[in-house]
Amino acid sequence: MTFDGALMVVTGSASGIGQAVVAQASQRGSAVTAVDVSAGGEAIARAAGADFFRCDVSQLDDWQRLAGELSGRGPLRYLHLNAGIQIAPPDAPLADYQFGGFELERYRRMMGVNVDGVVFGLHALLPLMSEGGAVVVTSSLAGITPYGVDPLYAMSKHAVSGLVRSLVGELAKSDIRINALCPGAIDTAIIPNDQRTDQAVFMTPENIAREVMRLFTVEESGKTWAKVDQATPAFVIRAPGDKKKRT
Repeated sequence: MTFDGALMVVTGSASGIGQAVVAQASQRGSAVTAVDVSAGGEAIARAAGADFFRCDVSQLDDWQRLAGELSGRGPLRYLHLNAGIQIAPPDAPLADYQFGGFELERYRRMMGVNVDGVVFGLHALLPLMSEGGAVVVTSSLAGITPYGVDPLYAMSKHAVSGLVRSLVGELAKSDIRINALCPGAIDTAIIPNDQRTDQAVFMTPENIAREVMRLFTVEESGKTWAKVDQATPAFVIRAPGDKKKRT
């Protein structure tokens, strides 16, 4: 499967995994539209040879404006719904990440980015996707396992993983594949500062971006792919009842 000339959209493009995916996809010839709420993302996108669209992924109107911008550019081949945040800012104490530290504004913002950002993105852009297209959603290892540090973040990522697993049949009718990448700890801006200890080991965004590019090309759909460390390729964690097909 070629990336050369293929239209791709990447959210959360101004840092971390999204920035790395934009760079790698552009290097492989994709026509990338980098999407982020930060105006500073424009310079980052231009430096990688990508277009930029400022968008708050939690706002459906922003997604509809993006769909209008893209509608005349030909079919969308690849969609990476990557934008995500944790329940509290990185400099907050770990107590703020706990369920007992609940704050309504933070909760609504996180759910808007992590869940609405995926739902609205699919709603707006799936009609633009070509047959044979592929969607990769950035979930988290916290989307398939417990994450006691930030239970509400884990809830949001479990929701995303469940959506990906459940859409496989509907999207297959349009010959569109969808998969969720579920990585462990990555050296990005959303990691709580108090988790950055001498014992902590983080994967690089560039390593995760290579997995995203690979998942665009796999035949499987509706799968959650665990990425547990830098050296081990992402592998499928199957939902109950999802049996591996015999070859």
